Amino acid sequence: MKTRVEIRKFACLVLLVLGDGAACVTSFLTGFIVRNHILMKALHLPLRPLSFSDQLGSGFMALAGAIIVLIFTFEKLYIRRYSFWEETRHLLKGLSLSFIVIAIVVFLRQTFHPFPRTTFLFAWVSSLFLFPLFRLAMKKAFKKSRLWKKNALILGTNPMAQRVAQEIMRNDTLCYEVVGFLFESRQKPQMTHIGGIKIVGGLGQLNRELCRALNVQDIFIALSDCPQNELIRIAKTCEPLAETIKIIPDISILYTLGVELENVGDVIAVSVTRNLAKPWNILAKRAYDVILALLLMLILSPFLLLIAAVIKLDSPGPVIFSQFRLGKKKRIFRIHKFRSMYVNADDRLNTYLQTHPRAHEEWRHFRKLKEQDPRVTRVGKWIRKWSLDELPQFLNVLRGDMSLVGPRPYLPEELDKIGEPYQIISSVTPGMTGIWQIQGRNALSFEGRVFFDDYYIRNWSLWLDIVIILKTIKAIARHEGAY
Repeated sequence: MKTRVEIRKFACLVLLVLGDGAACVTSFLTGFIVRNHILMKALHLPLRPLSFSDQLGSGFMALAGAIIVLIFTFEKLYIRRYSFWEETRHLLKGLSLSFIVIAIVVFLRQTFHPFPRTTFLFAWVSSLFLFPLFRLAMKKAFKKSRLWKKNALILGTNPMAQRVAQEIMRNDTLCYEVVGFLFESRQKPQMTHIGGIKIVGGLGQLNRELCRALNVQDIFIALSDCPQNELIRIAKTCEPLAETIKIIPDISILYTLGVELENVGDVIAVSVTRNLAKPWNILAKRAYDVILALLLMLILSPFLLLIAAVIKLDSPGPVIFSQFRLGKKKRIFRIHKFRSMYVNADDRLNTYLQTHPRAHEEWRHFRKLKEQDPRVTRVGKWIRKWSLDELPQFLNVLRGDMSLVGPRPYLPEELDKIGEPYQIISSVTPGMTGIWQIQGRNALSFEGRVFFDDYYIRNWSLWLDIVIILKTIKAIARHEGAY
């Protein structure tokens, strides 16, 4: 059995290396096509034509592929299991470093055919898209064939343990299969399954026979409120039972990104970087917001004018709707949206809620109505479905009232409802989108939105902003949680 597992691991390693090799060749081929067929022929730029086969024959591709594989090895991209976006972050870092090394080697050796800088540039740009896509396709194939599958056992049935299982199932590129939970309480729980995963026993039943029966390879220890001595004892018990033991700390519900282990002498410390408290990060985020908002406004300006004209024709009232919202440091500002409601929206809503108790309860819980909102116009339903009503908020971004990504801009009357988390939420500029948008959008409860806002601020990075924007586009395209 162990030999079969080792063979599968080796096969996956070989296939990943071959996949990266294919992505490398495709990236440089794309660079040649852009240079020889688009820049030269379509745009008639005076460039000397080159042959892609000459570069293949010169050994350049073999060298480039070897450098990429070597740097990917240092990045542990062949042994660690990452979620798609985390793996993409490591790939982009590894690719940028690889292309710098390749350029230096080509310049120093000068034994290859004259290598055009335009091809090299476009090869690097295309690799930033091709490598993650090739990797995603490979991991999907691995999951379908069960080639890279690892069975995982989760110790604990608490909310933190359940979140671990949810994240494993949500990130299928990890290729884990949760074979069961072990409950931590002395009394056996009444339920037999959690989220479709079986509770296979209690912590007292953790032994070699159980792990062999379930073919456990990795164990996740997710025991909240567990005394340190007991946690150490459980970890030692797991050592001979699994290939890898992963201990989920209590802080993981708030801190996940940018957390590092550091040695303080002989003591291990969990280092949490407060990125949004650093001036350079604030400046970088602001520059990113202004540049991207300006570009998007210029590109979308004809479309914005069209939406404004349709709104004006559909119902009487102004095109732009403005509303007071809470900004950074509790400052009140006016948020701008395309008007999607009737002018007498509040009267329509009050009348409707008085005669529809179910809708009244939904409004109390979500502060939104999903099935039928009497306030929304015909055009309003359409622009809300695609989140087009929020496009004027680019003006708020340029003014500095908002950011492209950030916590939700709350209403002043919601301040008391937010509670303690508002101290940290109000320390940053609210955003047009955020984690609350991609984790359910309007389907999230008010408490859920507050939690994700708090999480975002504690885990901010520029890469996280980029991922949230890309996931927001995906959520809008699929109408996830939109109404």
